[in-house]
Amino acid sequence: MGKQEFEVKIYVEKLNKLQHNSKNPRYIKSKKHKELVKSLQEFPEMKDIREIVVDENLLILAGDKRTYALEELQYTDVRVKQVLGLSEAKKREFIIKDNAHSGDWDTDILANEWDMQELDDWGADFKFTGGGDDDKQDKGDYKAHEVTCPNCGFHFELGKSGE
Repeated sequence: MGKQEFEVKIYVEKLNKLQHNSKNPRYIKSKKHKELVKSLQEFPEMKDIREIVVDENLLILAGDKRTYALEELQYTDVRVKQVLGLSEAKKREFIIKDNAHSGDWDTDILANEWDMQELDDWGADFKFTGGGDDDKQDKGDYKAHEVTCPNCGFHFELGKSGE
């Protein structure tokens, strides 16, 4: 199989110009998000040492959860590594391989947006147990809040949709 030609540029970009990837199959629970924020507070140089990887449209391929933490810390710019010329298939492969060892998987997005054979070929080890929602109840919860049902009084957490 031949290598694909691509170009890489590293530069500083406005954080608000970066596009979050709605098909990113990773999420971060509130405890891990708080740890990430604290880590960036204690070691702010990390913002410049480890770039956010984006494509030609500034769609985030790696570093999505870090950008949320940086936004929370009120940063306005970030160092990016822009990869130009990758095929859509290679971008998808990169997202999976880059995230194989951190965060948690959103099994709904994986099942509906990703090819299981490709994921297996890329070395991603998934064990779907059928339920999965218990593990995801904290999904995006750094932006979640508690809600009380006005009819029955039941308390539950609700996150912003689409994040």
